[in-house]
Amino acid sequence: MTYGDGGGGPGAYGGGDDDSEGGSDDGDGRGMLSYFTTNSLVIFRLCMSRKMKDALEMIDELVVEMNNFHFLQHAEAPTIDHPQTHSHVNESEIVGRQNDKEQVRVKHHFELVLWVCVSHKFVIEETIRSIIEVATVEQCDLTQMEALQKELCGVLGNKRYLLVLDDVWNEDGQKWDAMRSLLNLHAGSGSAIIVTSRSNQVASIMGTLPPHQISLLNEDESWELFRRIAFGREVEKQEELISMAKCIVHKCERLPLAIKATSALLCSKNHGQWVSVMDSDVWKDDIVTTTGIVPALQLSYDHLSSEEKICFSFYAIFPKYRWMDKEMLIQLWMANDFIASETRGQEIFDVLVWRCFLLDVEIQRDNFMYQPTTCKMHDLMHDLAHHVSGNDCFILQESSSCKEILQGCTHASSLQHEVRHLTLDYISNDTIAAMKEILAPRPRTILIQDISKSLSMAKKKSMSLRALNTLSIKKNLINLKHLRYLDCSKSNISTLPEATTMLYSLQTLKLIDCKELKKLPEGMRYMSSLRHILLVGCESLSRMPRGCGIDQLKNLNLGGGLSLSELRKVHSAENAKEGNISPKHKLKRLSLDWYGNISVRSYEDEVDSNADEILEALRPHTNLESLLLISYSGAKFSSWMHNPTLLEHISELSLGYCKNCKDLPPLWQLSSLRLLSLVNNGESCMSPTPFFPKLKSMIVSDMAKLERWYQKVEGEVAVVSFPQLKRLHISECLRLETLPEGLLQQLPALEKLHITYCPNLMGAFSRGGACWNLIQAIPNKSPNLAHGLPRRPRC
Repeated sequence: MTYGDGGGGPGAYGGGDDDSEGGSDDGDGRGMLSYFTTNSLVIFRLCMSRKMKDALEMIDELVVEMNNFHFLQHAEAPTIDHPQTHSHVNESEIVGRQNDKEQVRVKHHFELVLWVCVSHKFVIEETIRSIIEVATVEQCDLTQMEALQKELCGVLGNKRYLLVLDDVWNEDGQKWDAMRSLLNLHAGSGSAIIVTSRSNQVASIMGTLPPHQISLLNEDESWELFRRIAFGREVEKQEELISMAKCIVHKCERLPLAIKATSALLCSKNHGQWVSVMDSDVWKDDIVTTTGIVPALQLSYDHLSSEEKICFSFYAIFPKYRWMDKEMLIQLWMANDFIASETRGQEIFDVLVWRCFLLDVEIQRDNFMYQPTTCKMHDLMHDLAHHVSGNDCFILQESSSCKEILQGCTHASSLQHEVRHLTLDYISNDTIAAMKEILAPRPRTILIQDISKSLSMAKKKSMSLRALNTLSIKKNLINLKHLRYLDCSKSNISTLPEATTMLYSLQTLKLIDCKELKKLPEGMRYMSSLRHILLVGCESLSRMPRGCGIDQLKNLNLGGGLSLSELRKVHSAENAKEGNISPKHKLKRLSLDWYGNISVRSYEDEVDSNADEILEALRPHTNLESLLLISYSGAKFSSWMHNPTLLEHISELSLGYCKNCKDLPPLWQLSSLRLLSLVNNGESCMSPTPFFPKLKSMIVSDMAKLERWYQKVEGEVAVVSFPQLKRLHISECLRLETLPEGLLQQLPALEKLHITYCPNLMGAFSRGGACWNLIQAIPNKSPNLAHGLPRRPRC
């Protein structure tokens, strides 16, 4: 492969074949083996004629005129949010792909290397904004395309860059042409773009050279992958199984997913079970021809328990490539009586992950209070789920098959009597009206994406409905007495109907991002089965049932996350104790905010002596994992924050705007701490001898009084150690003069260093400064360090 064509234009690769399964890493650096398993590569040439540019400008003018005449635009179907991929990968866990890596990963040729996750969602403005943010390591708030184009010009600056657009699905050629034109304007000679995709159509749209197809593993790589999972490091102790193992690997036909699923199945089996797997009829060719299912995956499914089988098959209700929330899956399993408890649901989920039925498990940390664990299913596994579920699960989409059903040509009879779990995926209300008499009269699950009259499917005949995802709940609730799961997230409801309180079987109520929701019904206290209520992002919610005093928490067995706001209104420590926070052992995340949405400037010099006692009374259980303390107005932190035993499970700690506290707790004694954020606090120095054995991310920001990280002791040198720290962010520390001696030498894992608005540090750490040689090898640095140009704070 070449990255130039003599004239400086980028080279090209193209899309891939989903069924080739030609890879061995299980994701984009997040799991053991999946990035090259699923993605193919595309690179396209950045070139645009003057005529194309003129045409684009003319289109912009027409859009302005259209807006002046108030012409209507057809809205696109809402896109689905996906967890972000990234460029980091643990190469020690990858099997094979050496040749592919040598062809694709050429870094030293480029001045700038960027990685942007695109996935199903493709909006030009958002993609450009992401490129800017990756390049500058700073948030970009620009919304206008003209402003984004100018900022992109400054970021790329005609450098020779390599841009990776990962996990691309959008097949709109016009969008890609517009995107290509923007990138071409600022590309230096020899620049290149790599696109990973499973879609051949994407490859044909974007590629200027033939696509690079990711090949299958060879025999040695196949055996190495199987050996790692089935035997680990004890392969020499398994001599009696090795010959069978190599025979089974051969039957997997060099497909990484098949090898992983089979090896995970066999790792805990005895000799007789290995023989049974090797001699199974599932390997016969006629079985594959009949079902189209990969034999190894069918075999792995056959060895699941009955509970595990039905939970796995339920995934057929979700469209391919859809990211799923683990808690949602478990709640839906419970709503449909597949499992009896959340504990059992967690066990089954773990089994499905270990056995490779579910992939890319990741905790989303964008929101402190709501951090869902997401996962997805490989498309070959999804085919298996669809096969074993029969007609029990059905996805209705606007397609030719849908029209055939409406015309009575196919499946109408079976759908009417067999479908129990139904997804309506971005379809029109007209289709719903036509389908509701054909589809199952008594569905158990209805999941609806973006339609306003969704309850029409639940009218009259839905007495047995167990789970419903909808945007409208104004009526017909009386017919849903068996409902156990109700998701109205992102709807525009302002009040929850009183009839909701009649849903006595309801276990889960999700109202995430219902920004207009103002209050909940008074009768909710009678909903004895309710165990999950999610109110994250309900910005207008000002009233809970029967008041909103902290004493209302006393008898609630809370789990997950809890946010207590405007704690300055709590009258006394006795009142705070009535919240009964300490015994709540299921509570994992706790946010304590003294002033809520009030500007921090309004209480800058206030010291509340009552706050110390209130914070003391809010001592959490020792199982707490994340603590966020905001705008605390006391003069000192509580005794329980100085007791490492009480905070032994804390992995995330954020202290913000605690301006009156002069001394930090002994943070280095928190053995589980992985993320530490200190923003606008009152400390003038950090505590001595900090050792953080597990800390991976640290933020020190807006610390106006901070002068040094340690207290100077005559005759002693402060020694610091962050053996696992990957990200260090220091900003707006105007008085900070130096970092602890030896700090950078004690950061063996550091991948990202961000230093901005720290005038006393910039000279030493910018290019050519005294400390530049210590940081120049760090792969991701803020641009002001790399270019030696300290940036001024924005007004």
